[in-house]
Amino acid sequence: MLTQLPSVTEFHRISPAVQESQTILPVRIFTSPRNICNTIICRLQNLSSAQLIHRHLSADLTNLKKYVITQFVTKQLQKEIIAIIRFVIKSVSVITAVLFVLLSMSVAFAKTPAPTYASASFGVPDEMQNELEILTPVEDETQQEQFTLQATDVTSTSATLRWSSEQIVLGYSICRFNVIKNEWEPFIDTPETQYKFVNLKPQTTYKYCLINSATGDLLGVEEFTTGMRVPSLKVTETHSDSVKLRIKNVEKNTKVNIYKKAEGEKFEKIATVSANKKSYLDKDVDEATTYYYKAKAVVTRRKNGKKKNKMSAASKTVSTTTLKELGLPKVSGRLKSFAYYTAVTVKSSPQYKLLNSKECYTDPETGVRMVDDCYCVAMGSYYGSTMGTRYRVTFSTGTQINVILCDQKANIHTDKNNQYGKVYKDILEFYCEKSKIPSIIRTRGNYGNLEIFSGDIVRIEQYV
Repeated sequence: MLTQLPSVTEFHRISPAVQESQTILPVRIFTSPRNICNTIICRLQNLSSAQLIHRHLSADLTNLKKYVITQFVTKQLQKEIIAIIRFVIKSVSVITAVLFVLLSMSVAFAKTPAPTYASASFGVPDEMQNELEILTPVEDETQQEQFTLQATDVTSTSATLRWSSEQIVLGYSICRFNVIKNEWEPFIDTPETQYKFVNLKPQTTYKYCLINSATGDLLGVEEFTTGMRVPSLKVTETHSDSVKLRIKNVEKNTKVNIYKKAEGEKFEKIATVSANKKSYLDKDVDEATTYYYKAKAVVTRRKNGKKKNKMSAASKTVSTTTLKELGLPKVSGRLKSFAYYTAVTVKSSPQYKLLNSKECYTDPETGVRMVDDCYCVAMGSYYGSTMGTRYRVTFSTGTQINVILCDQKANIHTDKNNQYGKVYKDILEFYCEKSKIPSIIRTRGNYGNLEIFSGDIVRIEQYV
C-alpha cells in the first residue's frame, strides 16, 4: 500500500529513533504517486488488449518516473527491489511484472533517502524499456568530487557556509534543522555560492543542508558548533600610573583572563576576574609607555573527576599610552584667568593658526575655544612650548578636563620655575571668545567660578 504523499513541496518529519540511526534529508516532491499508481492498476484490470495497455501505460509510467527520480532509496532496498523484479520478469507476464514494480516502489516511498542513481535494464521488452527504467545506486565518489560544502570562519555569533560545484546551478535553497520540532525548515534561497549566518548563539550546534532550487536535489549537509562568547575590552582611563579597562560581553558562570604586553614583548596573563566584574584597574605600569591588552573568557568544567578549562577566542586588542606626570607648584591654581583669543594677531604664528583653524570652535556653555574635547589654554614654559601639546588636568573636586596648549605665558610674567603667573598665581589661562563669556566670569574674572573648572589643581599629566 502506498503511503499518501502530498503534491506540494514539504520536508519529511521523522522520529528521533530514525534520526539517530540515519541522516535524514529534505526531499522535494513534485507530484503524488497514489493517483498515478491507481490509474495504472485500473487500466491493467479493465483493459484486455496488450497494445491498448501499452499506449495508456506509457504516459502513466512517464509521470511516475518523474516522481520516483526525485526520491531517495537506500542501497540495500534497491538491491531487494532489483532482485524481486528480475525474478518476476523471468516467471510471469509483463503486466504482472508491472504490478510487482509498483508494489516495490510503494515500499521505497516510505524508506529513508540515499544519495544518487543510474538507469539499467532487466530484460523488459524493448517497446516498454523506456517507461520501465529501474533505478540502481551509483557510488558517491564522483558526486563528492564534484561538490563541496563547508562551514568556515565560525565564531561565537557567526559562520559562513561555502560551497562549490562543477555543475551549473541556477539557484540554491538553504534549509535549517529545527531540533525542537525535529524537522527541516526552509531558511533562505540564494544564487550565490556562500552565505554568512549572523546573530547565532554561542556554544550552539547548527545543522544546515543545501538543495538545488531547480531540481530539488540534495547537494549536501553541514553541521558546526559556534564558539564561546568573546569578551570585549575598552580603555576608559589612562594616567601616568594606571590604566582602567572596561569589560563587557561576558556570559554568566564564566571568568575572564586579561593579558597585557608592552611594545616588543609577548602577552602575559595579568589577572583573572569574575563575570560580574565590569572593570579592571592595572596599576603595574610605567609612565609614557604604550601597553596592549586583550581578554579571553574561561569556563571550568569537570570531566572524569578532573577540572578542564575551555577558553574563548581572544578579544580585539586595545592599546593605550600612559601619560607623563608633571610637577605642580606650591600655589593652588584655584584662580583660572582668561584672555580673548582674538588678541593673537600674528597670522604666521602657531598660536594664531591653532586658534583660528577649522578644528577649533567655541564651546557654547563656557565661551572657551576648544579643539576636539580639549580646552585651549596658556601655561608657563615649564609645561611645554610646543603648540598643540595636550594635557589632562585633575581638580580637587575630582573633575578631570583635557586641555591643549595654544599659547605660552611669557617667562617674565611667571615664577622662577615658569609654572604659574606672578600676579594672579594662576596655572591655567583660558582663551575665550569675548561675546560668549558667561556673565559670572565677566564680573569676577575667574573661570574657577564655573563648576566644571572649580577647585584646586591637584594633578597635571601630559599626553605623549
